[in-house]
Amino acid sequence: MELTLAFIAIVAAAGLVAGFVAGFVGVGGGIIMVPVLLELFRAAGVPEAVVVQAAMGTSLSVAVFSIGSAIVRHGRQKRIYWRLVPMLAPGSLAGGWLAARLATVLPGSWLQLGLAGLLAVSAVRLFRGGGPGGTGHRRVKWWSGVLVGLGVGLVAGLSGLAGGIVLIPALALVLGLPAGWLAGTSSAVIVFSSAGAALSYLTARPDVAPGDGFVGYVALPVVGVLAAAAVPSAQLGAWVNRRVRGVVFRRVFAVLMLLVVVRLLLSR
Repeated sequence: MELTLAFIAIVAAAGLVAGFVAGFVGVGGGIIMVPVLLELFRAAGVPEAVVVQAAMGTSLSVAVFSIGSAIVRHGRQKRIYWRLVPMLAPGSLAGGWLAARLATVLPGSWLQLGLAGLLAVSAVRLFRGGGPGGTGHRRVKWWSGVLVGLGVGLVAGLSGLAGGIVLIPALALVLGLPAGWLAGTSSAVIVFSSAGAALSYLTARPDVAPGDGFVGYVALPVVGVLAAAAVPSAQLGAWVNRRVRGVVFRRVFAVLMLLVVVRLLLSR
């Protein structure tokens, strides 16, 4: 796959936007990267049989860096509820790994349609009211935390998104976290789902070779360009997050969820 100047410029621009989204909302930035990578990889001649997995694997690999950058900023601002992370992280890591393996053999169109319906309902609910966030921290049993984390990981591996798109509503509506802590806490968990899924895509052996520069389903040169742009912009997104009201966060998140729905439906 040839990295032309135009290709690099588009990838870098996508990385800047995706990094900001990762830091501001806490969803990883895949809602930006996956659609862009799908179009770029198709234009670059990546075989259709593996182009979706290639976009997902590459996006999730970048998410590890952009989310990691956001975690540093959120941590400095003391906006991460660390007590939840050990309960959610193991299931998130395992779920991401397993789901990425499944994504290489299951019909992605079925999974995308079901996820699109779920996200559409959630987005409308959040935009109209009642969602992120809560007013306190509810006591959580360890097994429920593992199950929530597993669900987040499954979504990450099967959709190419880091998992925050479903974790944030769970943190707010089920666990009762205030809006100010949602992005930071989500980031501290979905870095594990992203890492698990990315490693799974990286070590997979595609039946059809995606092209030069790929290891498994991950385009390493593209990861480098995206990460270089996404890491600093994630810091900016996390900084801006602290300076907006909860209702703004809620509505921005709802709109992003609807964008994901559109992406899922169009890419079936």
